[in-house]
Amino acid sequence: MKTIFIDGGARIGESLDLYVRHQPKLLGCEIHLFECNPSHQHTLHNLTNQYLNYNIFIHEMALWNTTGEQNFYFSIDVWGDLGCTLDKTKRERLDLNSPLIVKTTQLSEFLKNFDKTDYIIIKLDIEGAEWEVVSDLIDSEQILMVDELYVEWHDVFFDKDFSSLRNKLNEYKHLIYNTWNY
Repeated sequence: MKTIFIDGGARIGESLDLYVRHQPKLLGCEIHLFECNPSHQHTLHNLTNQYLNYNIFIHEMALWNTTGEQNFYFSIDVWGDLGCTLDKTKRERLDLNSPLIVKTTQLSEFLKNFDKTDYIIIKLDIEGAEWEVVSDLIDSEQILMVDELYVEWHDVFFDKDFSSLRNKLNEYKHLIYNTWNY
């Protein structure tokens, strides 16, 4: 059994710093950082020098409900690059005229790379894409592979019933589930 930490929306590694420093069980674990915003790639790659006792893999792509490509929209609102999203229906000012095409990976398929005995921790801060990703985890039953799930919900920005997903997650008794907040 090994411990796997998957960070969806890794940005510049803030959650890695926060979570790894406060979770001794993660020492030596396998860490997968998913970030599709090219402005954060250099910083993420530099992080590997700070965490030599971990197996860090940087995935320059977004988590989504399919593997392929997707438009990535940059925020032109007060949130700056914190508000970038794959979902153009976000109630925020987005640059809809110049999306960046980014690679995506289906999280439910990615989880098939691991063994059922592995301890899998997932953090999602993916600006609305949590709706598609978590729905797919539930529909594919790959949610059963996840031991801990931390999600920053962005329901104030979208017209989707995020509460129904939160309620479904609470039905999985094996799952430690919490809202992610820095």
